Amino acid sequence: MFKSLFSVVLAGTFCAASLNVAAVEVTELDRSAIKIADRSQQVKNQALSQAMQEVVLKNTGDRAALSAPLVAQAIAEPTAYIRQFGYQELGGEQFLQASFDHSKIISLLRQAQLPVWGKQRPLTLLWLAQENEGKRELLNDSSVLESRSLIAKMSQTRGVPMLLPMMDLDDSMAISVTDVRGMFADTVAKASQRYGSDYFAMVSLDNQPDGQVSYQLSLFPAASEQPLFNPLTTQSAQVADMDAAVTAIFEAISQYYVERYAIADSGEANSTQLTFVEITNRQQLLEIEKYLYQLSAVKSVSLTKLQGITAEFSLQLFGSEEDLYRLISLEPKIRSLEQSNSTDQLNLQSQMGVDERVDPLSSSQTPRHEYIWQGR
Repeated sequence: MFKSLFSVVLAGTFCAASLNVAAVEVTELDRSAIKIADRSQQVKNQALSQAMQEVVLKNTGDRAALSAPLVAQAIAEPTAYIRQFGYQELGGEQFLQASFDHSKIISLLRQAQLPVWGKQRPLTLLWLAQENEGKRELLNDSSVLESRSLIAKMSQTRGVPMLLPMMDLDDSMAISVTDVRGMFADTVAKASQRYGSDYFAMVSLDNQPDGQVSYQLSLFPAASEQPLFNPLTTQSAQVADMDAAVTAIFEAISQYYVERYAIADSGEANSTQLTFVEITNRQQLLEIEKYLYQLSAVKSVSLTKLQGITAEFSLQLFGSEEDLYRLISLEPKIRSLEQSNSTDQLNLQSQMGVDERVDPLSSSQTPRHEYIWQGR
């Protein structure tokens, strides 16, 4: 439970580095661990409400969801959503661990007409420049600085897969603190290629004389056929301390992803069909159906046609077809037979001078025809 999602992501990244995208399947979206002072009834009740609040945030990604009347009421009285809870002592501190009924949490979000963020989420490589003992350096995954532990904690708490660079010899030769602080996106993009992430973020942190911390954030797609002039999202501010800075950075990145990958019920009867080829056994059909059903854009899935090595699935959707294709673009187990067409489209956009802030993982960039299931 306490193993950081951050380190889990790091361990699996290089296995996927050769893929076009390296999205991560986030687990434990129904679990939370809250540090407590004692095991009194009052503290237990407060911790359970806080645990449910964290679980809601993991599954919707949007902090504004906490103020929705149905959600606020459920957080205040979370008993009906709890599967089990217990206590654990770790490093001399006590924690209340709680697991919730995931289907009930999703049902709550749907009833409140809030977006649902599925398990498959983008992987972000974070290049962070900060001061350490009088000199500026790029944070690496083996660092013992406070910012590293805060990033690991937020990655797990918010369900946002985040990866720090190793800063080995290859990284040190490819990138410098100046590249990150100057927001030189093309240079950083080249250094990011070895990690196989979906996006990379550049962050510069500065300690202020009054103890506050200022930060600057820019987020870019890791793979793009166009020069990276404009970030997908950017934010800068001065906040109380390092904790507040890391929280704000995660809020900004999470909000960008939620707007693209979290799906609310449109209220419309949308449907579509997906075709998979090179089907050779029943297990593939079961895996495809299971994968499609867990997508936050999908209400229901049915196999409507099976002919030779080709299978056609009919899908009822919460959102639009655009939402569905955007989610599929994150899945490394699915390969489209139209990849070359997608590349040609990006090249054409570049020649036509289309807005450089286009996200190559957006639905307009995603091929929509036949797919091959590559399994695990």
